[in-house]
Amino acid sequence: MVSSLDFVAFKRVASCMAGCWAMLFLLATGIGSSAYAGDASCHRLLVSGNPDYPPYLWPNPDDPSELIGANADFIIQVGKEAGLEMSVVNGGPWGRVQEEIRRGNIDLIAGAFFTPSRAEYMDYLKPAFQGTRTRVWTRTNFPHAITQWHDLIGLDGITVINNSFGTKFDRFAAEKLTLHESPTLAQSLRLVELGRADYLVYEDFPAAAFIAQNNLNDIVANPVEISAEDLFVTMSHSSPCNTETMRVRLSAAIRKLVDDGLMEKLLASNIAQWGRLSN
Repeated sequence: MVSSLDFVAFKRVASCMAGCWAMLFLLATGIGSSAYAGDASCHRLLVSGNPDYPPYLWPNPDDPSELIGANADFIIQVGKEAGLEMSVVNGGPWGRVQEEIRRGNIDLIAGAFFTPSRAEYMDYLKPAFQGTRTRVWTRTNFPHAITQWHDLIGLDGITVINNSFGTKFDRFAAEKLTLHESPTLAQSLRLVELGRADYLVYEDFPAAAFIAQNNLNDIVANPVEISAEDLFVTMSHSSPCNTETMRVRLSAAIRKLVDDGLMEKLLASNIAQWGRLSN
C-alpha cells in the first residue's frame, strides 16, 4: 500500500513530467485517484495543516506521517458526511504546507485563518468551524508591561513562518514591529525562553499546550489580545477536485457538523489526549 507521503511525492514528480504517461502510471498504481481522475472520481482528498497546533493538529506519535487532533477528527467527519475519504497527512512545517496547497499537491487544509494573500490560491469553505484567540507570550520576568499592541514597538518578536493573525494586526506588524519567523512553535518558544526573542505571537490553545508539555513555567500570556480569528477548511485552487459541486458538497457537511456542535466535543477529547501523550 502506498503511504500518504508517497502520494504527495508522486504527485510532485508527475507535475514535472510531460505527456500522459505520468498520468497513466499514477492511475495504474492507484496513487492519483484524487489528483488526476476528475471530480467524478474525487472520492479521496489529501488534507494537511499546521503540525504545531495541539489540540487542533499534531503528528501522530505512532505514525509521524499522519496528523491527529480535533481538526483532523473534524475533517474526517466532514468526509464521512459528504461521502468522501479524507487522508490527513503531515506535510511538514506550516510554511511548507501552504506552499504545497498552492501547488495543488494537497487538496485541503484543516484549519486556516483568512488573509487576502491566501485567498489568491485557495478557497475558504464556509462556515468557519472554530474560533481562536491569539496572545502575546513572554518570560514571567520580562521587564516591560505589554497591555496594548503599541507596547510591542521596539521589541524583538518571534512567530512561526507564514503565520497570520488577521489582516489588521498583520498590517500593523509589517509597518511597526520587528517580528521574526522560525520554522516551528517549539523553536519560537525556545528563543523566548533563552531571551533571544522578547515575545512570541501565537494562538492560545497551541501555545499553552506546548508550554505545558515542555514545562516552560516561566513563559506566560500577557493581557493584550492580538486577534480573535476563525478557522476555515480551505481548498486549493490547483486541486483537480476543486469544483463548485465539490465545494458545495463540503460546505454543506461542514455546516451540519458546526450546527451539531461537534468541535466542542472534539476539543475536549483531544485536549485530554494531548495531556495523556505529554505526561
